[in-house]
Amino acid sequence: MDRKIKVLLADDTLIAREGWKRILETASDIEIVGEARSAVETKRKVKELAPDVLLMDLLWFGDESAGWAVIREIKQEYKVKIIAVTAYENLIRDARLAGADSALLKTFSREELLMEIREQATQPEREPVMLASDTRMERLTKRELEVLNLLKDGHPDKEIANMLGIAPTTAKNHVKNILGKLSAKNRTQAVAVGQELGILR
Repeated sequence: MDRKIKVLLADDTLIAREGWKRILETASDIEIVGEARSAVETKRKVKELAPDVLLMDLLWFGDESAGWAVIREIKQEYKVKIIAVTAYENLIRDARLAGADSALLKTFSREELLMEIREQATQPEREPVMLASDTRMERLTKRELEVLNLLKDGHPDKEIANMLGIAPTTAKNHVKNILGKLSAKNRTQAVAVGQELGILR
C-alpha cells in the first residue's frame, strides 16, 4: 500500500506499549495513530481513529475474558484488522473465535511483528469466524436453551433448579453440558457465545 499503515496500540501496561512503539517507529511504512489503556478505551479509539490494524493485549487487568469480549464487539461494528498479542497461549483460541485476524505470543521478534502487521494490512477482510455455530446451536436441547437464558439473567444453579422444577444437581449438569457444547470456559463466555449465535431471548 502507498500510504502508511495506521496502527492502534492497546495494552494495560505502559512498558508493553512503549516496547511496541520502539519497534514500529523503526518502520517507515507504519504510523502509530494512538494508544489505549483499557478494553473500553480500545473500542472508543477504534471508532475515533479508524486504524488499519489494532495491536492488542488479551489479558486486561487480570481479566482473561476482557480481550476476546472487546474483539467480538469491535469486529461486529468496525473494519479493522486485529492482531492479538499475549503471553498466555491458552487465550489465543478464544481470541480467534471472537474474530481476531491473527495472534502472536509476546516472544515475537521485531521482524515477526512488522511482517504480521504488513500482512494483515494488505489482506482482504475475512468473514467472521463462526466455528461450527450451526451445529453448536443444534446440539443444545430445549432444556439447555432454557438454562442458558437463565444464566444470561445471572441466576445461580439453585435458582435455576427452583425456576425449572428440577434438582440442583440436574441444573448443574445442564450448565456443564452447555459449557462443553459451546466450547465455553465459564458461564459468562457461554452467554457471550449464545448471544453471538442469536439463540438467547
